[in-house]
Amino acid sequence: MKETSGIPYDGMLTTNEIKDLLSMYITPFRDMCIRTSEQSEVKISKGRAISLMLDKLSKVQLNELINQLYLMRKKRQNELCYIQYILIAILGRERQTG
Repeated sequence: MKETSGIPYDGMLTTNEIKDLLSMYITPFRDMCIRTSEQSEVKISKGRAISLMLDKLSKVQLNELINQLYLMRKKRQNELCYIQYILIAILGRERQTG
């Protein structure tokens, strides 16, 4: 991919590219506990986390997510906290819509 703005994922990525990149950024964990409310906590696997993001986020949102994860890794920040934040929003929205 041609890097023009300092972000290597400037163009739209294919679904398989997104899935591979998400897998790369999520590699450090196998299971993660997500607190969706004060009373509820969900244990989620790496595969389920990737599937949720692919199913519930638009292509534009996924590309933006990949770019944010890239920048966080470049700055040596913890990407998993950001991924948890995204998953909390997805699970919360899913819970509201039933």
